[in-house]
Amino acid sequence: MRFRGRSAAPSSHRSLRTWRGVLSGLLLLALWQGIVSVFRLPPYLLPSPAETARTLIEDAALLGPHLATTLAETMAGLALATSLGISLAIVMNASRWSRDLLYPPLVLSQAVPLMAVAPLVLIWFGLGALAKVLIVAFVCFFPITVNAYEGFRVVDPGYRDLLETLGATRRDRYRHLYLPATLPGIVAGLKLAATYSVLGAVVGEWLGGAKGLGVYMTRSLQSFRTDRLFAAILVVMALSFGLFKAVDIAGARLTPWLGRRNHA
Repeated sequence: MRFRGRSAAPSSHRSLRTWRGVLSGLLLLALWQGIVSVFRLPPYLLPSPAETARTLIEDAALLGPHLATTLAETMAGLALATSLGISLAIVMNASRWSRDLLYPPLVLSQAVPLMAVAPLVLIWFGLGALAKVLIVAFVCFFPITVNAYEGFRVVDPGYRDLLETLGATRRDRYRHLYLPATLPGIVAGLKLAATYSVLGAVVGEWLGGAKGLGVYMTRSLQSFRTDRLFAAILVVMALSFGLFKAVDIAGARLTPWLGRRNHA
């Protein structure tokens, strides 16, 4: 009986959190509709939720290929940023010398505006998918690297010394200690990166390209189709939220001990 009670608690908690999220979305839609109705705004200035939904349905066939392109660029860039970020965090954790050498440039890279970096990447690598993937990787690289590195730093030195006493190699220490201990930090960095990743792809497409949500938004803006622009914005928001939730679910499966601790 105790086991059933414990298993039911997390389920009810997730259900309550889901309903709160739905309520939050409905409140935002009601606020949006209220602004349009009270101020009697024309559709070219601010379309209503119903008009935006109708545009989404009507342009579904047109939006599909653009969405697929943006999603592919986003996933490739996020995967590249994850592999490079964790690798760099391991290198910085290996010695104080490597940390002092690599950490300052890592921080300084975030002082450069994305709108300055993206055109340069497009000039160097062209208007194809590779440039968009690199822009996404640039946007996502920092939060993944920093969170992974900070996770390595907080590992208990006692456990490290114990593994060294038992004759564990560096690879064994990372496999059995560092990576499991820093998984929560890596997941937190991936959550931040997931929310930024779609933005990076869209910015790259906005500046140049033949397909993608950024291209769709540019064409909508040039033709003064505000309803299409808002429809694309909703798709971008939904895609970002979907990636965030996917990382959240994957992180919960990779770190089940955190869930048990939170619901204890």
